[in-house]
Amino acid sequence: MVWLITLICAFLPAYQVRFKIVSLPMTLLEAMILICFFTWLFIKIKEIGFKKLILEKWQEFKNWRWLILAWLVLAAASIFIAPDLKAAAGVWKAYFLEPILFLIVLNDVVKTEKEKNLVLGGLFFSALYLSLFVFYQKFFGGGVMSLEIWKEAKIWRATSLFPQPNFLGLYLGPIVVLAVGQLIFNVRKIRHSLLVISCWLLVIGLSLSAIILARSEGALVGIFFGCLFFFLIFQKSTRKVFLISSLILVLIIFSLPFLRGPVLKKISFNDLSIQLRINIWQGAFSLLKTSPFLGVGLMGYQKLIPQYQKPYNSKTGELISVETHPYPHNLYLTIWLELGLLGLLVFFSLIINFFVLIFKDLLFSSRPLLLGLGGAMIVLLIHGLVDTPYFKNDSSVLFWLIIGLGLIETNLRKGG
Repeated sequence: MVWLITLICAFLPAYQVRFKIVSLPMTLLEAMILICFFTWLFIKIKEIGFKKLILEKWQEFKNWRWLILAWLVLAAASIFIAPDLKAAAGVWKAYFLEPILFLIVLNDVVKTEKEKNLVLGGLFFSALYLSLFVFYQKFFGGGVMSLEIWKEAKIWRATSLFPQPNFLGLYLGPIVVLAVGQLIFNVRKIRHSLLVISCWLLVIGLSLSAIILARSEGALVGIFFGCLFFFLIFQKSTRKVFLISSLILVLIIFSLPFLRGPVLKKISFNDLSIQLRINIWQGAFSLLKTSPFLGVGLMGYQKLIPQYQKPYNSKTGELISVETHPYPHNLYLTIWLELGLLGLLVFFSLIINFFVLIFKDLLFSSRPLLLGLGGAMIVLLIHGLVDTPYFKNDSSVLFWLIIGLGLIETNLRKGG
């Protein structure tokens, strides 16, 4: 079973392979998760019986069960609020139910350090081939031409195997900080060879390069804060090194005109992508006012936003965009719209529970992977200010994978 879990982690981007079973829409990632879950379920029922299995899992997730149940129930209730029942049910299945099924299997199957490293290896393998494909696009063609500066020439951005460059940043950002945690873990274990350490450096270097070529600024900012979390908590010596390195980086950026200009535009909200997002957020808040407590249901934003989003800048009257987006480029606003205010509160509770788990275990031991997981979650939360790193097949699985690995790592510490 652990090899099947590893395969899923290695091919999370496989959600882009779509097909139908009878009339039910399905992706390759969903099919792998469902095969994994029902295979595991059949084996477990055969071993211990259905009733004992339910009781065992209920007890196993004792600090998480009510939050997880509330997350699933609120999402399910949002189906009946949504303007498109069928589309909403599909989103619930792919973004809510299946990632939780994956979490249950992951937490039951992965019990040893070797199995945990195998799962991580699958995730890092995915980062490796996605990053290498970016370089193929750079030299042999691919990617997209994107309008980044208003009334100026379009700029090339890498996409790798994804249709959009932002999707690449959403995926690779948390993995970079996870890889940092794994690198530090291997450096501290003297028995590991230079080759192993070089592999982690390769994953980090290639992934960062791919994100830069994708021009995913939200991911880069998220990685910075994720690493800040990691190094400020890890050791006193690393705090000084990271802070000094960050100060030097800031000085370099503001001393070079070609870097200073774009950064100042971002900070002053004069950048096209920022202006576009402000326009999207204004429309989203106008929609939210129609149902601030219940929200508008799963996929409700995509269906209803054309009535509320204005295609021009509210201050200058200048045309910004005539297109609408599936989600409003903000994780928290998206959850509020799709799941209602209670859904947003449950999400924050999940995040608080996760960091309580991390810090509680760090009181007993310094485990770099735990800090890497905490940093990876920080990447998601920071990137979530300008994008939606959950409402996508691979992102939702990655979110629960981070939580699941946190549970596994704390169990390994207790067992070891």
